[in-house]
Amino acid sequence: MIGASRIGFDPALPWSAMIALGVIAALALAVYVWRSGGAPIIRGLGLAFLFLGLSQPQWVRETREPAEDVALVVVDQSESLALAGRRDAARAAGDAMVERLSREQGLDVRVREARGGPDGTEILSVIEDALGDVARDRIGGVIVVTDGQASDPPQDMNRVRAFGPAHILIVGDPDRGDRRLELVSAPTFGIVGEPMRITGRVIDENSNSPVGVSVSIDGQVVARTTTRPNREFSVDVRLPHRGRNMVIVEAAAGLQEITLANNRAAFAASGVRDRLRVLLITGEPHAGARVWRNLLKSDPAVDLVHFTILRPPEKQDFTPLNDLALIPFPTEQLFEQRLGEFDLIIFDRYRRRGILQPYYFSNIARRVENGGALLITAGDAEAGEEGVYRTALAAILPSQPTGGVTTRAYRPAPTALGLRHPVVRGLPTPERWGRWTRQIDARATSGQTVLQGADARPLLVLDRAGRGRVAQLWSDQPWLWARGYDGGGPHGELLRRLMHWLMQEPELEDERLTLNPTAQGLGIERSTLGASPGPIDLIAPNGQHTSVALSEAAPGLWRGVAPSDQQGLYEARAGELRAFAAVGPLNPREAAAIAANPDILRPFAQATGGSVVLTGEDGRRLPDIRRIDRGAGAGGNGWIGIERNGAYTVRSAAATPLGPGWLWALIGVALLMYGWRRESA
Repeated sequence: MIGASRIGFDPALPWSAMIALGVIAALALAVYVWRSGGAPIIRGLGLAFLFLGLSQPQWVRETREPAEDVALVVVDQSESLALAGRRDAARAAGDAMVERLSREQGLDVRVREARGGPDGTEILSVIEDALGDVARDRIGGVIVVTDGQASDPPQDMNRVRAFGPAHILIVGDPDRGDRRLELVSAPTFGIVGEPMRITGRVIDENSNSPVGVSVSIDGQVVARTTTRPNREFSVDVRLPHRGRNMVIVEAAAGLQEITLANNRAAFAASGVRDRLRVLLITGEPHAGARVWRNLLKSDPAVDLVHFTILRPPEKQDFTPLNDLALIPFPTEQLFEQRLGEFDLIIFDRYRRRGILQPYYFSNIARRVENGGALLITAGDAEAGEEGVYRTALAAILPSQPTGGVTTRAYRPAPTALGLRHPVVRGLPTPERWGRWTRQIDARATSGQTVLQGADARPLLVLDRAGRGRVAQLWSDQPWLWARGYDGGGPHGELLRRLMHWLMQEPELEDERLTLNPTAQGLGIERSTLGASPGPIDLIAPNGQHTSVALSEAAPGLWRGVAPSDQQGLYEARAGELRAFAAVGPLNPREAAAIAANPDILRPFAQATGGSVVLTGEDGRRLPDIRRIDRGAGAGGNGWIGIERNGAYTVRSAAATPLGPGWLWALIGVALLMYGWRRESA
């Protein structure tokens, strides 16, 4: 404790009133002097004593306790330091500065960490939060250990001057080169199969040599180009499928690199189909044709062309052609001129009657192998010589009719493979599905049999043909489920999944890997027809690999959760499969600029009287600490200063009046009257 004395005041009026009276008195005296009054000194003394009487001066004796000055150390632990391999160096430098400050007497040392966020590293926000409860006359200074990549440098310097001298200790070499890539324009959606333009720029201050740039979608490289550093480039790509497409643009490594994490940029583009064109050919009128038509017409994204053969060419009943409300079947236009426009071709209970020439089926087979899709719903004719299997389509079909037709009731059921296949997996209560009464007997020599019928014979067989897909449904009776016969069944969901699988929708892929951020971390889902898929290789934004084990959640479906403590793009790998997910922004500001930069926070240091110190890549060239008087120079060669404010807390006080206030006021009145008398003499 320290004893001290001072002069205090206990005014009779509020200070606002005292100040107002003082201003009025000063103005009146000024007017008096201007008009050449005869006793300005006496009148001035009178007013002063009168004011002193109203102020009631006191002699105050205080017991004071010195208050510690506060020194704040902010240690940057953001992703930009981690990606550059400087996080440990920054932590060690911060610990060393804290240890040196702790040796100083009368100093309260506070330590805070700055972490990166979606908007980058906010150093100033951390400082304001840490010193928000500290009186400004107790702040001794701030030391910030960082790479200089701050996202909130102060715009109003008057706002930060009270933080005392702020010293910025830069960890890293500002002259160390680094190449990075930034996107100028990246579309968020595109039409599947149509060109989509991406524009970017490779920033490299240390090279002007050509740079190779690659573009991948969901892990598959789709385009390459070459550009010059610091110039814009453009590249066109095509989205391969509907839904989310993860597009990654990556530049080749430069001569000088701090990290390769900022050599790539990513964005998610939603693929939209222009319209799905479906050609449905019904061989003859039957109850199931309406089921297919209603299902396809209910989807606004489907452009349906439907032909039903009502009158075969061989029919002769002498009906005049003018009386027939029919149109001819435009076979040449459909199967030669415009066949490539159709994404899916469905033969529903079709019977060969010489309407389609043999080479038309060859055209269909080539269209499927080039990326189209084919679905055959078998009627009775498929068991004989009039079936479409007896055409060039046989080369791409996975199962063959044996010539028999089963006409007794049976219950469709998933096969062991079907329970794991996404087309059938998860369909409700298979044991309660309604029975069908007709099935074309067949045997499967390839493909995937996902539904079985009577005597465990193949009922629904799927296969891939070149770049396209085919499916054979060996019965034309899904309509029984639609009408609720024998309890019905999930006809709508089954047929919808079947069409989406034929259209190669990602959600229905039998071998699939997905990665999604959740509240618990990164959710990993692996769909497979095989046994255990094994662990997943998870790659963090900084390139660190982690093996994640999965557990079976359902037949053919495995799930797991991995922690996600970094911002940016995560990648999961399982063999040839790739999946991507973003935690926080896809291209975080922390990864955009990695090089140490002393210029961003230099105005902040200068405004507070502090300094900027380069500590090197290892952060070991640290300055000494000196205590300085308030307002003195706060930095020099090899040292930085922390102010000694001399702040204190009053623990007790006693006041003795310096005479009664009325006496000072009486003296003032007497002087004023004496001045008046002297003027009158």
